[in-house]
Amino acid sequence: MGILETAKIPTGKVEHEYYGTTARHYDAAYAADTRLKDIPFYVDVAKSVNGDTLEVACGTGRILLPTARSGVRIDGLDFSPDLLGILRNKLKSEPEELQDRVLLYHGDMRNFALDKTYRLITVPFRPLQHLFTVNDQLAAFRCFSAHLKSGGKLAFNVFYPNFQLLDEVGVEKVELEWVDPQDASITVSRSFLRKSVDKLNQFFEGEFIFRSYRGEQLINEERSALNMSFYTYPQVLLLLKTAGFRVKEEYGSYDKEPISVCKEMIFIAEKV
Repeated sequence: MGILETAKIPTGKVEHEYYGTTARHYDAAYAADTRLKDIPFYVDVAKSVNGDTLEVACGTGRILLPTARSGVRIDGLDFSPDLLGILRNKLKSEPEELQDRVLLYHGDMRNFALDKTYRLITVPFRPLQHLFTVNDQLAAFRCFSAHLKSGGKLAFNVFYPNFQLLDEVGVEKVELEWVDPQDASITVSRSFLRKSVDKLNQFFEGEFIFRSYRGEQLINEERSALNMSFYTYPQVLLLLKTAGFRVKEEYGSYDKEPISVCKEMIFIAEKV
């Protein structure tokens, strides 16, 4: 009879290290990522709601700032002081009327406690995939519910797991390349290396590799761990139901394809 071993579940410590290491590359990397088409979707959702919005895991403001520029009053919450620091500096260069529409909070999506409730909470760009246990996932959804008014909405996305891709372990792939905004003579590339996959507990361990070049010469290399969980569709539905939500809209892409296309899983749910 075999011995049942307990899986080693990643902890939030890894994500803190990741954001601390890569914060300076964050904006440049995702500005270079032409695959991202989520900003108009989240801006439109926020504009459609008659009330304040909270963006959880707002990062450096990639989505928060365009939302605020559209006239929406929006608060942001993130657990990375590094990313929040970048966003605060960006806000200083925005018009005063926009600054007045934004409040920023440092906190964890599993247990934040703000003395206010919202008509909409958004959790864009897959931060829920940095939660690795059912307890943590439920804690987050219940925390969202506690900060929503009755009938308030929750909008978020997670990727649909590509199981063929998850089998690619130990293969480094270059994903993005951009010119360093601090030095135009330097080109930066970002690769991702998946190091292991736990299919039972639904997470993988990997790392981003940032390499900086001046011409053909490699002048710097940085590595940062990036672990992510993955969800199945019925699992998301059960988490929402257990936390007191009902699904109002669901899509498989930001072009609003049916969720059955199995690309992205995008939800707008209502607090019951």
